[in-house]
Amino acid sequence: MIRPSIATAALALVLAGAAADGGCTDTHQGILVRPFGVLAGGQAIEQVTLTNTRGMTLSYIDYGATITGAAVPDRSGRRANVILDLPDLATYERSKSKHAAVIGRFAGRIANARYTLDGKTVELIPNARGMTIHGGPDGYEKRVWKRRDFADGASIGSVYTLVSPDGDQRFPGTLTIDVTYRLQRASDEFSIEYAARTDKPTVLNLTNHGYFNLAGAGSGGLQTHRFCIAAERYAVTDEQRLPSGELAPVAGTPLDLRRPTDIAPLLAQPKGTLAAPRGFDHSYVFGQPAGTLARAAVIDETASGRRLEILTTEPSAQFYTGNGFNGTERGSSGRPYQQYDGFAFETQHLPDSPNQPSFPTTALYPGQEFRSVTTFRFSAVPQGAAPATCMPASAGR
Repeated sequence: MIRPSIATAALALVLAGAAADGGCTDTHQGILVRPFGVLAGGQAIEQVTLTNTRGMTLSYIDYGATITGAAVPDRSGRRANVILDLPDLATYERSKSKHAAVIGRFAGRIANARYTLDGKTVELIPNARGMTIHGGPDGYEKRVWKRRDFADGASIGSVYTLVSPDGDQRFPGTLTIDVTYRLQRASDEFSIEYAARTDKPTVLNLTNHGYFNLAGAGSGGLQTHRFCIAAERYAVTDEQRLPSGELAPVAGTPLDLRRPTDIAPLLAQPKGTLAAPRGFDHSYVFGQPAGTLARAAVIDETASGRRLEILTTEPSAQFYTGNGFNGTERGSSGRPYQQYDGFAFETQHLPDSPNQPSFPTTALYPGQEFRSVTTFRFSAVPQGAAPATCMPASAGR
């Protein structure tokens, strides 16, 4: 591990060099701002890179409030970016994979592209299959967010703000959203903090659509990853991934990841064995009290020793194993992203919640403030260390 004094000196050299590279702004607090390109419509986009005293970096851009990288050390101290990224702004504009962007107004599916709230039916924009996914076209991942950078005694980061007007994506209410990216100065962890307010009754479900590979972005598949997900139930869905309303036990199914599990054999099984045609794409349901920040998952990458612990106040997460990657997108490493080359753990409320009375509500009313926090905590595990558990000692299969 690099000592803080050395890391600080190295950071100063990096910032000094970057500041000389036209257009970069160094706040001298571990926050570096530089140009990231110009959108097809002519709007200039900036990239922020945060660096803490341990040398961890977190980068993101104003377009989609998209995270473009997180570099963390392995057990030997070697850093690698563990978030699947794209090489430039034009590629982010073209991509339909929503790489590490903020998703809204409603992440996930809404059946029949409609819902009823307080007796009023809202008709949304349907896709070719007659449902609304991730809010519909012109999602928040395609917007330019306003940004305010900050630094305090314990953390550095930025607050992104987006005003979604009444009728945007056909949802009612002017919605004001703040998304905060916060990197801890003295530990390898960052948080995503969401806050939102509306002037009319509406529904809301926000998430970040990041893909991870703890061996390093572009390094290949998930064969050396071990997953532990602290969920005893999952949302049962039909062939279109729309919930039936049933929250079934994971016990006795391939979805039971309450103990550290190598999922590679499950991904390699014949089509349909996993209860999803091509891999994991399931909503896991947690049991903590509403609004409580609790551990939802622990993921180990056995070759590098990198460990990711995810904590959230959200009641569920969509666990997705990059089933749709097909080699048509390349990361900044130059390597194409193939099927199962990364995983997403999208903390959020359940899909189709506005049409499922038994699910936790996604309704938001004037005078209320929606708040949510998800924390990503990284560490390095010594060779031969026991796998991490994600469930209390009394739980398990």
